[in-house]
Amino acid sequence: MKTLITYLLLFLSFSTLHAQDLACNDRKAISEKLKMIREADQGIRSRVIKEMATKDPEAMKKVALEMKASDKQNQLFIGSFLDRCGWPKGLSAEENNTIFLVIDHADTAFMAKYFPILKLQANQGIVAKRDLATLQDRMQLRSGKKQTYGTQTLKTGNIVTIWPIDDPQNLDERRKEMGLLTINEYIELLKKTYQAEVIWDKDLTVEVAQEKMRKKNQ
Repeated sequence: MKTLITYLLLFLSFSTLHAQDLACNDRKAISEKLKMIREADQGIRSRVIKEMATKDPEAMKKVALEMKASDKQNQLFIGSFLDRCGWPKGLSAEENNTIFLVIDHADTAFMAKYFPILKLQANQGIVAKRDLATLQDRMQLRSGKKQTYGTQTLKTGNIVTIWPIDDPQNLDERRKEMGLLTINEYIELLKKTYQAEVIWDKDLTVEVAQEKMRKKNQ
């Protein structure tokens, strides 16, 4: 295990140096790197969903560790690049979304650091507003608050619970403004994705949801 950790640290350090060496205006190289990052990000998550269906705890633990290492590698690159160059110009919608995915799959400190630049890109129409809504909701969940747009869920066993939402009466109006599906359409999508029951309890409190999360992580 110690050897594996040492290898990962050396590998991650190499990734950071590569980000520092990449020219800020090298459009081709940036695109190629973002393609690799996207394939890694989405590929590992496809594996996670497949393992969830098997309900094998050891297999889930293994793929979760792999996902954490992959995400960290992507964060080191994107963080280093954004710090040095700012948000790249002239990217495709998919490439802009790839940078969002890396931020969205990071820890809370990383999210908070890069939320302002992502929000600026969303306000300028460069990043999709739905991506901004997703990141805002995730940050609210991690801060122990109700979410604004209803994008965040908690899966325990074969049940997916929608995290508590502030002002649920006007939720679909807010979701429409951010380019999101209606909450009912989103729930149907979640059912198909996770092959699980989806519950939206409008009276669910953050405290109860946090307790569910604690029990899940024990």
